[in-house]
Order: sequence, then structure tokens, then C-alpha cells
Amino acid sequence: MRRIGGEYEESLEREQLETLLQETVAGIAIVSPHPDGVRLDYTNNGFFEIFGYTRDEYEKLGEDVRLNLFHERDFMTIVTKINGDYAPGEVLKFECRINKKGGEQAWVLITTRKPSNASKGEQTFICSLTDITNLKKIQLQQEKEKKRYEIMEELSDNIFFTYDVANDVFEASSKILRSMGTRTRIENAIENMTYGDILDHRDVPAFIGALSNALSGQKKNTFDARIINNRGDAVWHRIKFFVIFDENDNAVQFVGNLTDVDKEKKEKNRLIAQAETDQLTGFLNKLSTTLKVNELIREEDENGALFIFDIDDFKKLNDTYGHRVGDIFLKEFTGKLSLSFRTTDVLGRVGGEEFVIYLSGVGDNNHYLEEKATQIQTICNSIRLDAAPEEEISCSIGIAKFPADAKTYTELYEKADKAMYYVKKHGKKNFAFYDEIGE
Repeated sequence: MRRIGGEYEESLEREQLETLLQETVAGIAIVSPHPDGVRLDYTNNGFFEIFGYTRDEYEKLGEDVRLNLFHERDFMTIVTKINGDYAPGEVLKFECRINKKGGEQAWVLITTRKPSNASKGEQTFICSLTDITNLKKIQLQQEKEKKRYEIMEELSDNIFFTYDVANDVFEASSKILRSMGTRTRIENAIENMTYGDILDHRDVPAFIGALSNALSGQKKNTFDARIINNRGDAVWHRIKFFVIFDENDNAVQFVGNLTDVDKEKKEKNRLIAQAETDQLTGFLNKLSTTLKVNELIREEDENGALFIFDIDDFKKLNDTYGHRVGDIFLKEFTGKLSLSFRTTDVLGRVGGEEFVIYLSGVGDNNHYLEEKATQIQTICNSIRLDAAPEEEISCSIGIAKFPADAKTYTELYEKADKAMYYVKKHGKKNFAFYDEIGE
């Protein structure tokens, strides 16, 4: 009965075995040490064909040609390795350059095995040689392209990357390690980008948006995000990538680059902040305050409160001691106020000594609002000026609530302003809610 997996070698007749060995495409040889190099104890026809010769042509070659069939440096490396601690049955593989008939250089893969029944110290090896010239040419070309690609990358401000969609693996060139300290290969990339310490959490929505667009069929995608470097700094990068789709229009790979735009973004943000803020105090200017509060009222369905306050008798302070002293007071006052409110609160300077603060999510908490009004007054009263140490400076505060008192910034401002002037008319140095002044 015929064996499903074919017969054992032992079952073949000698003629069949000889045919098998001679007709094998790969070169096969049994070699052993020789005082002048290596002796061929057995070879098949394929061994000589690797070099472009027939067996008869090889026999007629001069010794100088035979000794130069293998690249000298490669061959000596192989000999050195197989003469080391090489156990019977162990397999070693080497790539080696050879010189073919006619002077053409080629590459072969040499696989060697010391027979399993070899005695200790016996240096006989069974070798097979496979022509890998075409594969090696492709490999060398790829290495050349990679080197060119690395040089181009070094000359540019870009870090190149790929993303394997199916395996969820992000891989970047080594430049990302040198410039950012970020690892070059990231597995479970989406999870690590979304929840890890790679992207600044503020930029995760931009990342998710670009990812969704790409997977939905958008070929070219660009977004800006802050990448956390090995020092913990968030550095702005512009991420631009193209999507490669398969025959079913499924995204299979992203190919793109990261460009450091940190200076550009920070300068842009600085100019925006400069345009939006009051240069003396750092508070938002009048226009930016209006826009920001309107945005919060429009986007947040929460109770809020608007404080309007100004410095009592500030004109007298300026007239008596000069505008420089007045500016010193305003800088110190607003600096302390900035430390006393949440980052989500809007702090604006809307006049010479008139200020606005909008607090979202607290308009129904009178106790909290009273505490904040008292805190403003305490800060104002606590400031002492070297040029006017005896002056006790106070402020008057009006408060209007959203949406109970008004539903727009303009209406809130008007009503908080009325509450403030109510305080002015009744002795200053106090605060009042619009809904309590009894218009």
C-alpha cells in the first residue's frame, strides 16, 4: 500500500536515489577539511550548475579558479564558524557571494549540517546551496532605498511612519526615538494612543476624528496633536498620512509623516492670546470676554453667574499717586484673582477699572457666589502699595444669574451692572444680587 506522505529514502532503489540527488535543483555536497582548504567528498550536478559549470568543466578548471569560486572573506567566515563548537545534527545557514562562470558574481544560501552520527571532533558536513541572487538583489535594493529614505528623512523635519490596520501596529523610523524618545513600534496602537501616555489627552478627539475619516474611505488625512516626549513635554506635531485600500476598499495601511510644528503652534497661540487678552492684567479683553461668555451660555445648559465689579474711587487713586501706581495695583489685584478662580471661569477686563467674571455651573448656589464675592473684596482690601501704604482700596460687585435673571450675555451684563451701581449708591465696599435689589 502506497504511503500517503511518500516513501522513505530507505525504500528507494539506488538508481532512484541517485536520480533524486542529481536532478535536485539545489546544489548538494558533502565536504570535509583538507590541508589546502575543503575537500568535496560528494557533489550532485546541481552543485556545479550553481556556479554555471558542468561537472566535466569543473574538473578541468585550474586550482586558482576553483579556489576563487567562493568570495574569500565570506568563505573564511563560514569556515571559522563551522570549525567552532558545532554539534552533530545542528543546522547552520550562511549567505555567501560566489564567482560564476564568466565572472558574474552571485549569492547563494549555504545550509550545513554535521551528520547526527558524526563522532566527536569529526569535521564532515552535509551542505546544500541555493541560488538567492534575485532575492539578494531585491534585498540590497531595499536596503539602498531604506538608506536613501533615512538620509532624506534626516535632511527634512519629518518622521515617517506606517500603521498596519489589521494588526493595529504603529511603526515609525528611528528618528522618532532620537528626537522624541518615543518607541518606534507600538502594538495595540489605537488603545495606547487613546488611553496611554503618547498623545496629550486634549488631542485624542482630533486623533479619533482622523482615524474615523480614514477608515471611512478618506484617502488623505491631516491633523495636529501634541506628542509626549521622554521628558514629559507635550510637543506639537502635524500628522499627515495616506490610506492604502485593498480590492474591497477596506483600509489596510496608513503611510505618513510627523512634522514638528511646536514653534509654529506656540507662536500662533501666543499671537492669538495677545490679541485676546488685556496686556496689563492678562485677563481677556472686552471683545474676547463677550465672545467667551456667549460661547459658554450657548454650549452649556447649566446655571451660571456673572460678576461685574470695579475699584471704588480708582480715579482718585490715579490722580493722587499717578497711573503707574494704579497699574501696579491692578496687576497685583488681578494676579491674585487669577489664582482664586477655576480655569473654566472667564476673567475679563472690560474697562479701565471694571472687571467681569463668569462662573458656569454655580448660578443656583447663592452661598458659593457670596463666598466668591467676599473673596474678591478681601483680595482687593488686602493689597497695600508702597507709594500709598495707608490707602485701603475696596470694590463694588453686582451679580446676575443665568438663566434666572437673563438668557444672554448682554442682558446679564446690564443686570449685573445695575446691581453693582446699586451697591455704589448704598455705600460701596459690598456686593448685591440683581434679584435682590428691588428695581
